[in-house]
Amino acid sequence: MRKTVKEKEAEHLEAAVMRGAQAPEKEKMDFDFDSFQFHSLADFDIYNAQVRKHNRLCLHERNKMKVKVPDGSFHKQVKVKFHKMQQAENVQKVRVRNKLIDWEGQLKSGGTYTLPAPVVKFLNGLCTPIFAEVKTEHGSAVHTETKQVGEEPRFSCSVVDFE
Repeated sequence: MRKTVKEKEAEHLEAAVMRGAQAPEKEKMDFDFDSFQFHSLADFDIYNAQVRKHNRLCLHERNKMKVKVPDGSFHKQVKVKFHKMQQAENVQKVRVRNKLIDWEGQLKSGGTYTLPAPVVKFLNGLCTPIFAEVKTEHGSAVHTETKQVGEEPRFSCSVVDFE
């Protein structure tokens, strides 16, 4: 298997350091990862930008750091009534992890819950596509193609109150 240019450069640099040659000067990191406090969503952006900067300077995968994602306490809470369109009697396990939020919970259809705004947006965005055969004309010939003609929502989160 062939090695990439980045892997070759890392090996050459490591070999030079082992021989006693000077490592090329890199930017000094003035950011203290251990004592950094998170007070708002903007703090996560600052921290993650510094982590990405640190990871670009790392030679080995084992030295790289992971970005941090805010939990539900940093977001605006929304009181919603949750409804599941199919199999409403079953409990719905939900796990939302993206760059905005890391949240996990269980929701039962018909219940009223206080959820973070990104979770409500995620749940309202989940849909089942509806496909149908559509007649299309190519010159003088008429063909039928299967296309997505709509979407059917899987869940409904009706907003009761903003907190």
